[in-house]
Amino acid sequence: MFKYDLNLEFGSNILKWFKTNKRKLPFRKDKDPYKVWLSEIILQQTQMDTGIKYYKKFIKKFPNVKTLSQANEEVIYSMWKGLGYYNRAKNLHKTATIIKKDFKGVFPTQYDDLLMLPGVGKYTASAISSICFNKRRFVIDANVFRVISRYLGVKKNINKAGSYNHFEEISKKLSKNIKDVGLYNEALMDFGSLICKPKKPNCKICNNKKTCYSFINNTQEIYPIKEKPKKRKKRYFNYFAIENKGKYLIQKRTKKDIWNNLYEFFLIEDKNSSDAISLFKQNTGLDINNLKSENILNKLSQLSHQSISVNFYKIFIRRNKDFYSIKKNLSLEEIEKREIEKVGFPKVIDNYLKYNS
Repeated sequence: MFKYDLNLEFGSNILKWFKTNKRKLPFRKDKDPYKVWLSEIILQQTQMDTGIKYYKKFIKKFPNVKTLSQANEEVIYSMWKGLGYYNRAKNLHKTATIIKKDFKGVFPTQYDDLLMLPGVGKYTASAISSICFNKRRFVIDANVFRVISRYLGVKKNINKAGSYNHFEEISKKLSKNIKDVGLYNEALMDFGSLICKPKKPNCKICNNKKTCYSFINNTQEIYPIKEKPKKRKKRYFNYFAIENKGKYLIQKRTKKDIWNNLYEFFLIEDKNSSDAISLFKQNTGLDINNLKSENILNKLSQLSHQSISVNFYKIFIRRNKDFYSIKKNLSLEEIEKREIEKVGFPKVIDNYLKYNS
């Protein structure tokens, strides 16, 4: 039995608010599934203002799924610089290729087909299905979790298994009298972003406040219910930025790990930086003390599940002979500094290059 007291005016009130307050977003100009999909992938873990800038850049370069499928993967990584979570960029290309090959370049219209695409989960599939194809699929993101949790006083931990389906069912019942589910989904997300914000929600102008559990009970700050995040795994990266006459030595991350398929400097992962330097000497056969070197940067990179302390050592190799010996012995690639922008690096290395090239 469904335990919540559902007010069917909730959805209608959200749509009334949306009619005069919706955000003017570039991917809302039409209901092109390619544009909706691209925007949703870019906006994952990304602020709206930043995401729009990248969206416009990608649409200009790749106006449709065909042009994206034909792109060089390295070009996509380069354009993705600064967004992080590079698996999203990898999946962009994979999905575009699959649509071109298996769907003749036309975005699939069926929800189950959308779910089969790399990087497309329930949220993105529901967004495309409802907004572009008028299917009754319900989008659940952080904004929707928050709005529904507060409105009904939902005690369910949103990080627990099954919470997505639970909130999806609630949203479905709340919108029973709504014909355009795509519009309802967009309205709910905008409402959560602009009115029912994580901190200091603007309850005074909310047209659902009279029936809102959290407003009535003054419990806005405790919803949605979340479990405490697990402790991040600690790692220690020592990067050696080896330079010679306008060139760097780099390598591609090919193992199943963070930043897969991105480039980096020669890496030694060791908590003890002195041990890392000693190992660098052994690997290169060079005495770092006799080279122009400096530890120029120590950064902390916080990922969702890992905390990475990063040391950068700037190594200047004067003799070409030594530079190419290191390149060969460590199986590295050389790149001109002026070509750096064309290569995809993790954000922490992008920041290093920004201030030290």
